[in-house]
Amino acid sequence: MFLLRFLLPVFFLAVLAPCPSATAQSVSSVTLIDQPFFFPGNKNKSLLHTLETYPVYKKASRLEQDLIYWTNYSRLFPTHFRDSALIPFLKSQPGLQNNNYTISLIRSLDQNQILPFLVPDAQFTRVAANHAADIYQNKGRISHHSSDGTSFANRMRKGGITQCASENISSGKDDALVALILLYLDIGVPDLGHRKNLFNPVYTQIGVSVIRLAEGGQYLMVQDLGCSK
Repeated sequence: MFLLRFLLPVFFLAVLAPCPSATAQSVSSVTLIDQPFFFPGNKNKSLLHTLETYPVYKKASRLEQDLIYWTNYSRLFPTHFRDSALIPFLKSQPGLQNNNYTISLIRSLDQNQILPFLVPDAQFTRVAANHAADIYQNKGRISHHSSDGTSFANRMRKGGITQCASENISSGKDDALVALILLYLDIGVPDLGHRKNLFNPVYTQIGVSVIRLAEGGQYLMVQDLGCSK
């Protein structure tokens, strides 16, 4: 049996000027059974049609489009996401079932209100792409700080984002849905920072970048979320 390891750092709810930014960073490492997971259904045609009206989405790679789609799907249809994606995935990974993180996520998706649509945004996309490239050039060392020491908050400001923003980073196989589910589960992260980012009703913008890391065929996914401009 071959096992996979997912590394999921989080920058929790970084709120930019005038408020001081948070600096906490947690890491989640999850071991999975190496077997393919297929979404047992069809994508939502209405959501796909809406996303395809945005040039940023149309220009994105397949994995980037998937990450944008599934993030929006989970926020707009939380109970459907739970029943059609989360629970089938958990059935394929018995080691992730019946722990506090899984139970609390199922409960949260059941109780959650519909959250705002996340607009694929060019500015957030550039910031995510620049950071993904920096991590790649820094031998895949994952951090929310740039390799030159620039903090997350300062990276956002340099990118022209001066409202509020947060960032999730994952490293693993080329499967955006699985990566998103693991971000939601937040196993080993006591403050559930990834999950809180994804559930934040303030966010209305999204930018993502997915690149293949040189070592081990791992894929790096950078997801930046933020407020309206």
